[in-house]
Formats: sequence, C-alpha cells, structure tokens
Amino acid sequence: MSARLFYRRILLLCVVFAAGCAKKDNQAQAEAPASSAAASPRGPQIVQEMVAAHGGMQTWRSAPTVSFDDEFSIPGRPAQVSRVIVEQSRRRAYIDVPGAASSMAWNGEKAWSTNWQSPMPPRFLALLNYYFVDLPWLTQDPGVKLGEPSTAKLPGDATEYVTVMMTFEAGTGDTPDDYYRLYIDPATKHLKACAYVVTYKSLLPAGVASTPEHILVYDELAVVGGLLVPVHYTVYDGDAVYATCAIRNWAFDRQFDASRMTMPEGAAADTSAP
Repeated sequence: MSARLFYRRILLLCVVFAAGCAKKDNQAQAEAPASSAAASPRGPQIVQEMVAAHGGMQTWRSAPTVSFDDEFSIPGRPAQVSRVIVEQSRRRAYIDVPGAASSMAWNGEKAWSTNWQSPMPPRFLALLNYYFVDLPWLTQDPGVKLGEPSTAKLPGDATEYVTVMMTFEAGTGDTPDDYYRLYIDPATKHLKACAYVVTYKSLLPAGVASTPEHILVYDELAVVGGLLVPVHYTVYDGDAVYATCAIRNWAFDRQFDASRMTMPEGAAADTSAP
C-alpha cells in the first residue's frame, strides 16, 4: 500500500468513527485559564475575541455537560449517527452508536467498549468530535499555547483569514504533539476552520510522527443556549472532500449517567497506545 493511500484510509476511518475528541487535557477543570507559556501576546487576544464571538467562556464553563448527535456522511457509504455526552468538569464521556448497537465509555483513565465495530480505538475517539465542535472554548484549556497571528486563505475561499497556531505543552493529555491552526474570520471573529494533524501512535506506522495536515471547515453555525456552535462541517484534504458531518440535538444541560463509568461485564478494554 502506498503511503498516500495509507493516510487517506486513516483520515476516512477517523472521520467515519469520530464520535468523541482526542484528548488534550482529559482531566482538565474547565475553569482553568490557557497557558501563556511561549505564546505571543497578540495570539491569545485574538483568540479571546473569537471566544467572545461564540458566546464567551462563562456560559460554556458553567454547563454541566455537552451533548449532541453527529451524523457522518461519506460518498458511497451509509451515514452513521453517534450520540455523544461529555461531563464538562472531568471530561468523562460515553458514546452510543444506535445503528451498530455499539457503545463506548471513557472514565478519564481508561476506555472500553461493547460490540465495538470501529477499527479506531475507543480511547482515541472518546473526545474527538467533542474537541472539533467545542474548539473555540477549548483554546482556553490548561497546557494550550497560542502563537503569533498570521493570515491565510482556505481552498476555494477568497477571504483572508487570521490564523493562530494552537499547540500544547509537553505532557498535556494523550497527544501533546497534535496541533490546530485556527482560521478566524476577521469580520465576524467566528472560527471558520481548523487545520490539524493526528499523532495517536496506534494509528501510525512505526517511525511516523503524524498524519498529513487536513482541514476541517465549519459550514454552518447556530445559537444554542446562548453559544454559537457548529451544526455542519466538512473535512478536506486539499480540494478533496472526504466527509461531511451534521451535528444535531445540541444540549448543555443533560444529566450525565455516572453509572456508565463502571466497566460492565463483557466489555472490551482499550489497550491502544496514544
């Protein structure tokens, strides 16, 4: 298999089964401020303006949970719906995939699954989509570093976006070598897109540090509970569309079922390596 084909398959798998978020600080308290280490004084200010344009930190921080349904569609394949709920204070999560009668859970230390049909590890997926759709507020997590602002365009888009590189201090979460390049609309201050790489070791060949960079574009936003959240996004590799995702049934007040943080009999523990 060629290297290019390998990475195309990795991205497809990540997108199809991305029902939770790669962990940047899986036990972080949402109230903690972003790290200012090695960061430009202007980068954080621009990002804070973006956070304000999405509804600010207070409402998001005070939400006990974040929950949503996501539906991924890839040309030529059936769409798949996942139901995600994340406990904000401890970043614990569980995900149900009704169409496959499968589920998974992450208790902040380990992940497990029942009837899991995805080749992607539950630990990798636990907070992946949570991270994608809550990215404006997660820029304020502990261990985040925000770099010097620059400008760039997106494929097929004439807008000159303000860009800020988002990286992580060593030891932050499972995959501190991940990065996100934020594309911020200079007029609205909204987060329009992010470029990112995946560095989860179990998904990569030996000696390979990361997947190639791909771009996630937020196509449509809506106000839910006073917060501006994405309800549709598209993942690109260059000009090629890999998948689209519709996010529905957003809520910030659903009860978190703590009983699901106990691994049930018959569940399979995830032993993958971040």
